[in-house]
Amino acid sequence: MTFRSTVAAVTALALAAVGVAGCTAQTTDAASSPPPVASQAPSLSPTPAPTEDASSDEALLPIPFDEIGDWAETAVPPSESGALTGRLTGWMSQNTSPHQRNSFGFLEPGDYQGQLACRGGGTIVLSAGELDSESLADTVSCDNSTIAFDVSIAQTGMTIDLDLEGDPSIYAVSLKRMG
Repeated sequence: MTFRSTVAAVTALALAAVGVAGCTAQTTDAASSPPPVASQAPSLSPTPAPTEDASSDEALLPIPFDEIGDWAETAVPPSESGALTGRLTGWMSQNTSPHQRNSFGFLEPGDYQGQLACRGGGTIVLSAGELDSESLADTVSCDNSTIAFDVSIAQTGMTIDLDLEGDPSIYAVSLKRMG
């Protein structure tokens, strides 16, 4: 294979990939139709691949990684009056995932009560609002504590952003529909 044919093959492959990617994109007019419901589960924004520092970051967590789920059950338990609408758990560090976007495309419009629990040396800032909104209005900050928050959505779907400032930390977020 010559250099020219190799370049032509790579170019054709790249254009085909762009064409396929273009087929999956969806454009909606927000004024005329509600945003599409993507899934029944939260979807996370892609995060960068962990660096060599990821395992050293994990060693700085206040509890082992495999115990975070058990901790979340007690940190943000369901209320006596009912089950949770959703729960997120995990850990964050500057080297693995300092920002996460979670989209709940199935949540019905209404009022929700949430809790954010975090432990570790960092501060986790949670922002919540309408699905895929560029600017999320409701914001709370968690620094080795548990914080309650309220969020209202007028359309189907909710977005929750988590941003870490500082050292590696674990988190648990729960949501419950009000009324």
